[in-house]
Amino acid sequence: MPRIARIVVPEYPHHVTQRGNNRATVFFDDEDRQQYLKLLAKYSKAFSLQIWAYCLMDNHVHLLVVPEKEDSLARGIGLTNQVYTQYLNRKLKQSGRIWQNRFFSCLVEQDDYLWTAARYVERNPVKSGTVEKAEDYRWSSARAHLTSARDDILHSPSWLDGKDRTAYADFVMQSDDKAEDGLRSATRTGRPFGSEGFIDKMEETLQTTLRPRKPGRPRKTGERP
Repeated sequence: MPRIARIVVPEYPHHVTQRGNNRATVFFDDEDRQQYLKLLAKYSKAFSLQIWAYCLMDNHVHLLVVPEKEDSLARGIGLTNQVYTQYLNRKLKQSGRIWQNRFFSCLVEQDDYLWTAARYVERNPVKSGTVEKAEDYRWSSARAHLTSARDDILHSPSWLDGKDRTAYADFVMQSDDKAEDGLRSATRTGRPFGSEGFIDKMEETLQTTLRPRKPGRPRKTGERP
């Protein structure tokens, strides 16, 4: 399924993923991870990008963010990645790109779909076998969401405020391959992750087709549908 032009809708959650070039390592130690989070905090604040969830793995990043403006996503994430590239190249005495092309992203519906996206982000270290419990991983938002530990990079108030954190903790312990496949597909292609009704709403709002076109013979110019 082909990737479409990036969709950004202010005030809605977006799942973002960025991988190292050829899946190469981009975080070699804790100093690197601290530097990335420092830059993410700086540029997300500068460009009005709320951080709702995050996870830094050795060779990729997952984020759940809410842009307050149409350019918040591109500028906040773009500058974070650009300046981090400069930092890592200086440290390793190298040159060239460290990221694989531009970052991938998709629009996420609230409620159940938001929980699924947050779980996917925060369960990455569990799925990789790095830790047994999501909250045991230092470089993600899971600890803040599951234990109420403070994490200054996260937007306040939290999207979990007023909700049952115990229910979310139980939810994170579960795995749903079908839902995760849906999120991965949406992120890879840039299409919304949500219900049919949500996609209808976004198509009307954006005045564009967001569903994949059905296969078949392309219409000739002037041919009636």
